This record gives sequence, C-alpha cells and structure tokens, in this order.
Amino acid sequence: MYTQDELAKLSDEDKKKQKHSTSMEIIILESDVRKMAAQKNELEAQIRKLKYDEERLRVELDAKNKEFQAVSQKITEGEEDIKRLRKRLNLL
Repeated sequence: MYTQDELAKLSDEDKKKQKHSTSMEIIILESDVRKMAAQKNELEAQIRKLKYDEERLRVELDAKNKEFQAVSQKITEGEEDIKRLRKRLNLL
C-alpha cells in the first residue's frame, strides 16, 4: 500500500492502474463476502434443523424410556407370579 505522499507522486497512468487494481480487490472481496453470507445462512438453517431433530429425538427417547420401564415392571411382576405359582404347585 502507498502512503498519501507516495500517492501524490504517482503519475496519472499509475493512479489509474492503482484505482483499477483497488476496484478489482473490492469486487473480489464483495463476492467473497456474499459467498460467506450465503454459507452462513445455509449453516444457520442446518443448525435449526439439527436442533429440531435433537428435540424430536429427545421426546422419542423419553417415550421409549417410559415404555422400557413399564415393560421391565411387567417382567418383574410376571417373574414374581411365576415364583408364587411354582411354590403353590410344589405345595400341592
């Protein structure tokens, strides 16, 4: 980059080249920023979807855990009933 004094000493042709070069840099940087903004928006959408999926999975997991506990309780009750009936059978 040039200082103010160095820019003042440049010829008109050099100034035109510098302006053109700087304009091209701006255009390239603006393009890059637009691409990154689009990528940011896409990532935000993906994050929102993943959070929604996470919440849905959490609800499903809770439901499955409750179902698991209920089935486990029924198994325990069934095993106790089997023991009770075997004792009764042995007594007869």
